[in-house]
Amino acid sequence: MFAIEAMNGPFDGKIWPFEQSINIGRDASAVQAVVPTDRTVSRTHAQVCADLTGLRLTDLGSSNGTYVDGHAIDGSVIITVGQPFVVGRTMLRVLELAAPA
Repeated sequence: MFAIEAMNGPFDGKIWPFEQSINIGRDASAVQAVVPTDRTVSRTHAQVCADLTGLRLTDLGSSNGTYVDGHAIDGSVIITVGQPFVVGRTMLRVLELAAPA
């Protein structure tokens, strides 16, 4: 199991758990990781998906881009657990959660 963790702004420390994939954005009716106060985040901004190749971060055609290591991604990239990425002005990372006992 995984989680998205906010690393700055009003949601600093908030986590959104997910098993296989999660969408990130401002629209609570369309995404699971909702960042409503960052107006630079699109309604449906990005997606993180755990697949056979690892964690795949995909920009969903956002207005302000998705950034990894200071570079805008084009389409999707593989990220590692703990690697920060930015949507709008919000820095996030993926955590791996311990399986329940």
